Amino acid sequence: MDTGAANAWEPSMGLLPEALAEAGVVREAIDTVAVTHTHLDHVAGLVAADGSDAFPKLRHLYVPQAEVALFRRDERLGRFHARCQGFGDGFALSDSVTAIAAHGHEVGHSAFVVASGGEALLIWGDVVHVPSIQCARPELTWEFDDDQAAARATRLRMLERSARPDVFVAGAHLDFPGLGSVTRVGEGYDFTPA
Repeated sequence: MDTGAANAWEPSMGLLPEALAEAGVVREAIDTVAVTHTHLDHVAGLVAADGSDAFPKLRHLYVPQAEVALFRRDERLGRFHARCQGFGDGFALSDSVTAIAAHGHEVGHSAFVVASGGEALLIWGDVVHVPSIQCARPELTWEFDDDQAAARATRLRMLERSARPDVFVAGAHLDFPGLGSVTRVGEGYDFTPA
């Protein structure tokens, strides 16, 4: 899910291959990638910092249907355009991974629910950008949200959903390690990193 920015933003980025190796994941074993949306910091990591394919055996690349055209405009990702497949709300990536609409930050922004053994991980992409502020005050929007009203509604819905027992969240802009739990606190919420 999502690939990061690689070195498309800053030369200090692009460490996904090293992070996968540290986690014991062989990137040549990855043949399927799905993205929450097509912003550079979520898709540019398809190209490794050295210019090679970050996932040499990539066969399936899933992009929100509403953003396929946006993805195909990115020349840097041209070699992946033919493999790009659109998906929508309810798309089953596997028996345990399902896409859910999370529009607002971008026109097709999506989240993924990974469910197993009575627990769930909600991979929500950019539902929250500044957890210390937007969890406590989920009505606050972010200037980079394409549709601020939709982003606000999505954030409220996702925070409510994630505050249930046995639900964990993962997101690109959450506090390290980008994974944790959400609890209800008064009118807002609190994110606790794992």
